Amino acid sequence: MSDKVYVSANDYLRDSFRLARMVLDSGWLPDDLIALWRGGAPVGVSLHEFLYYHGLRPRHRVLKCQSYTGIQTREHTVAFEDADGLLRSLQAGSRVLVVDDVFDTGGTARAVLERLRPYGVEVRLATVYWKPNANQTELKPDYYVRETDQWIVFPHELDGLTPEEVRQKDPVIFGLLSPRTSVAARPARNGLPDRS
Repeated sequence: MSDKVYVSANDYLRDSFRLARMVLDSGWLPDDLIALWRGGAPVGVSLHEFLYYHGLRPRHRVLKCQSYTGIQTREHTVAFEDADGLLRSLQAGSRVLVVDDVFDTGGTARAVLERLRPYGVEVRLATVYWKPNANQTELKPDYYVRETDQWIVFPHELDGLTPEEVRQKDPVIFGLLSPRTSVAARPARNGLPDRS
């Protein structure tokens, strides 16, 4: 577990509010807040709540994008899902804050900026964690709370963890994940698995 940093839910929430404070204190107030699904969603909710508390009313949206590397190629690709409606709703000249959990290679940020460019909006990037040594672009987040080179494991993450790592991360969650009769093994009722 030494190469991974396990972030508690409370620390993550507090850092999200610290990020929001940085945005507010900068004086650059967004008209739109776009949280990148999945990792940026919890951060985006916290930022929106913070700004709303201070009397600001940015439109809060979620942009689903997925980064991947093609088979037998090193080319980094970012795919967007259902982005057209969100993008068409942006108003030229508006301020758009793009929020994510981690800024590492910069590939996702670059792809998002390229998608937003034709809409004539002013964009800034906000993230909780910035990994400058992993950055493969000329970009840098406008706002970030922590600079790191370590592998961050967020409170909700399970993928890629061994059972022992899950147990060490949170014994209660480990207990909830323990093998039981799977939903798929239960008889279907009305075409849906019985969840009772």
